[in-house]
Amino acid sequence: MSRYASGVTEQTEQTAPTTPSAHVPRRLGGIAIDWALCLLISSAFFPDPEYLGSGVTAVERALLAGVPFATLAVWAVQHLVLVATLGSTVGHRIVGLRVVREDGAPAVGLTKAAIRTALLALVIPAVVWGPDARGLHDRLAGTRIVRLGAGEDA
Repeated sequence: MSRYASGVTEQTEQTAPTTPSAHVPRRLGGIAIDWALCLLISSAFFPDPEYLGSGVTAVERALLAGVPFATLAVWAVQHLVLVATLGSTVGHRIVGLRVVREDGAPAVGLTKAAIRTALLALVIPAVVWGPDARGLHDRLAGTRIVRLGAGEDA
């Protein structure tokens, strides 16, 4: 990446706004993986005492025994920290996605990741898409989710 005398960073082809957004099935796969991991963590560290009664299978105990709000909190924290620092969550990485900034900056950063995380937690902004397949949460945060090796078509 080259720098001009004024300190303005030139956008690279890798993070330019013209990079196509990732397709929806890939995004849904990533969030499903993230949510399953958060269910496991929530069930292990924040079990709901009322749920752990008799007649519960091992799979139910492993995935569904956590306090629901704790699951959402675990998801929000992991999403915020990982997107802000690495540009992708575990689920994103497994399905080959990453979050990039619209302005071409190399890291998403805490502020944009916080906006994106808060809006995703509300769900509605995530299911409102524009013609370029970007969710409202990405538009408001100034981010875009793309495939790893962003020059490829998602």
